[in-house]
Amino acid sequence: MKIKNTLGNNVCVGIDIGTTKVCCVVGEVNLDNNIEIIGLGISHSYGLKKGSVIDIDKTINSIEEAIEKAEKMSGKKISEATIGISGDHIISMNTQGVIGISKNGQPVSDENEITSFHVDQVLNQARSVTFPADREILHSIPQEFVIDQQAGIKNPIGMVGRRLEAHVHLISCDTSASKNLKKCVEEAGVIPSRLVYQSLGSAEAVLEKHEKDLGVVLVDIGGGTTDICIFFDGEVRHSAVIGLGGDNISNDIAAITQISKDEAESIKIKFGSAKANMVSDELKIELRSKGIEKIKKESEKQISIYIEARMSEIFKMVNHEISRSNIVTPYPLTIVLTGGGSQLKNLCLLGQEVFKSKVKIGIPKGLNKLANITANPIHSTAIGLINHPDVIFYDQKLKRKIVPNGISKGIDNILEWFKEFF
Repeated sequence: MKIKNTLGNNVCVGIDIGTTKVCCVVGEVNLDNNIEIIGLGISHSYGLKKGSVIDIDKTINSIEEAIEKAEKMSGKKISEATIGISGDHIISMNTQGVIGISKNGQPVSDENEITSFHVDQVLNQARSVTFPADREILHSIPQEFVIDQQAGIKNPIGMVGRRLEAHVHLISCDTSASKNLKKCVEEAGVIPSRLVYQSLGSAEAVLEKHEKDLGVVLVDIGGGTTDICIFFDGEVRHSAVIGLGGDNISNDIAAITQISKDEAESIKIKFGSAKANMVSDELKIELRSKGIEKIKKESEKQISIYIEARMSEIFKMVNHEISRSNIVTPYPLTIVLTGGGSQLKNLCLLGQEVFKSKVKIGIPKGLNKLANITANPIHSTAIGLINHPDVIFYDQKLKRKIVPNGISKGIDNILEWFKEFF
């Protein structure tokens, strides 16, 4: 499908397509080279399960509704966008590549200077992992370089050595899942210029640089999945997707109390607490079921017991992923919760019990005149998709990341970069 680009190089769009909602954010670069959010559209998501498309028509309709709302608010016709992707089909792994710089075992000399050609070689080797035919690499993220025995190098160009090693974090996805998601976006009249793992988008919206340097675990709690991204020393060290989210809590309440899922969701939001002992056992909630004349009642505390049990399970699975990251620090990693599921009352208290660490809610940062609308964790991914493209476009920016003069931070060069993608 050929769609004419009508956005212009100073406008960027991010679309977060989740299990329970579709969120479309339109940003525009102002005269100060900062991105201002000028449009926001949200619709209920129908047609996805645990981040994967199960009904194309319903998914298309949900995307179209969110886009129309964002277009109406922004006054822009959306033709291209960066798309967030999640799902339990996403898998990550850390890989390494090694090449020799000096020839025939000769001593190191100025002639053994590392160039961008060497860096391309070692990164390509690190990425040359054999995946099944039904999988594709979504992101390849450099973590660090090692020259001979010196580790922790961010920019090896211009240095000398005999041996260059690269450590890279690879995120892969199911090819069919990504193609079906792209097809839905295209059928909604938008070119999907880039697919981005949703947790990376959320990280750009809610995390600070010093948090990534010291070590932080981003837990993005969506409707169908919980996305995890662990940063240390400024880079992604581990990522994972857990196939549980806020929907599972609503399903638990609905199944146990025999009410509709919609009512269970409403009760969860209005009365639910992630810590049952923090709410009243006296307050009774009316539970209305179709076909049953007698109205049942359940205490606020009892409803919260169901919520706490499921959230404890999710947090324990997150803890397992933290242990798999093999990050060694003298202090616990900070936990940042975001996404729609992070809005449960007393969730940080439960998190502190499970993680034995500092836990906080991640709110999108660096907002503007629409801050009163967009400063909500449910918008984290979509805002992150447009907030810092220099971090989002990992694969395309590898060379930029390691050129001798480095790269401009933030959005100083956003106009030039968007020329490549829009």
